[in-house]
Amino acid sequence: MSLGCAGVAHAAQAWRAYTYNAVATVTPVKGMQAMLDEIRSETGGQLNIRLNVGGTLPITESNITQAVADNMVQMGDDAGFVGNLPVGGLVRLPLLLGTRADFDKAWNLEAPYLRDALRAKHIVLLGRYIYPQNVMWSKHKLTSLADVQGQKIRVISPEQAQFIKVLGGIPITLGPAEVAPALDRGVIDGVLTATSGYGYVWRDLLKYSYRLNVSYIDSLILVNEDAWNKLSPDVRAKVQASVDKYTAQITTQMVAEDEQLTKKLAADGMIITEPSAADLAEAERRISPYWTQWGQRRPELQDALQKVRSAVGR
Repeated sequence: MSLGCAGVAHAAQAWRAYTYNAVATVTPVKGMQAMLDEIRSETGGQLNIRLNVGGTLPITESNITQAVADNMVQMGDDAGFVGNLPVGGLVRLPLLLGTRADFDKAWNLEAPYLRDALRAKHIVLLGRYIYPQNVMWSKHKLTSLADVQGQKIRVISPEQAQFIKVLGGIPITLGPAEVAPALDRGVIDGVLTATSGYGYVWRDLLKYSYRLNVSYIDSLILVNEDAWNKLSPDVRAKVQASVDKYTAQITTQMVAEDEQLTKKLAADGMIITEPSAADLAEAERRISPYWTQWGQRRPELQDALQKVRSAVGR
């Protein structure tokens, strides 16, 4: 019998959660808040988690993993984790995974390596939600692959940065809270994001959407291991159930929104362009050597990369 079931009291816990998302109205933040409200209700107040949106704490998007490891926050909603967890870049290799089915296969193969890397940092992975296709957006003409040349494009991972480089663009890593002012001041010309991510949020600052699916993006729900272990088994089970429920809802809702909002943007004057077959082939020709180079530079991840490439026939 566990200690929790044996009648040992577990004091009510107050946690802080942090998300990279800087806008409270986007679907992931609304979903996270609903999840935390349900956790408080389902646990009878044994766990109260306050959500802090991006920019409200001295934590950058790329440092959320470390903030959870250091127990600065007990829960993180983390999409900028690749710098801390290189294995996470595997499912973000540009153009490697062209469908959600392939992404899911790859993510399931990557997951054991990801959990091991997090365990070494004393972090528990509770789940993840997934953005729809991440495509290119710009203030300037962007209707073909050639138009990327010379443009400063916001990225969130080394893998995305490499893709922009091979197309002749200039990658700049920024968190969501930094993007709108950077677009306004000309620090960047465009961004990589999903329509239901920030394409719609930043619509007044952008004129073109080039629908080349660079990669799908996963956001991890992380908790500090020590804080997690202080919860009773019953509370942990309820937290896990809520995470499972709401990450699935966020993922599903964003897929539906992506199509609806893209159509709305087109109706409102955004210039939406689907890539030609020639552009798709040229993009893959330029980036595919990087898939192999990525593994060569990370010998400890070669095995994971080969499993993924075999599974998706790449």
